[in-house]
Amino acid sequence: MTKITKTPHIVFWILIPIILLTGFLKPDKTFYFNIHDTYYVLGLINLAVLISIIFAIIGFGYWVIIRLNRRLVYWLTVIHLIITVIGFFSIILIFFSLPSIEQDGFSYNFENFLEMQVIVFYIFSLVLYIQPLYLINIIIALLSKTE
Repeated sequence: MTKITKTPHIVFWILIPIILLTGFLKPDKTFYFNIHDTYYVLGLINLAVLISIIFAIIGFGYWVIIRLNRRLVYWLTVIHLIITVIGFFSIILIFFSLPSIEQDGFSYNFENFLEMQVIVFYIFSLVLYIQPLYLINIIIALLSKTE
């Protein structure tokens, strides 16, 4: 774990092709979610590209801090890394495992649809609320002495 916390940017950058490959495997997969009275449709490929961009930005931030010979806070890095990676991967796996609505003779269970929306919302909220740890870690590293 020490090697991972010393180079967390490598973890994020290695996961980018894996996430993109997952998105390209089933580009026609979609997820419908409702916010108030509006339904939004998000494709798996769009989600994969978005998460890849987020991982690239996070990895770049960690890389800059390490290139400046600054010290990251160990526990902040571990918590951010674990929750961000597991959270985004679980969202992608939920998208990947959903059945297609377009299949012939398939009746979509609305209760399961709502349960999946709630699960994705809670996971996304957790990942979103963890991101300030990343900013705090970067700021602490910039303000601390070099290694």
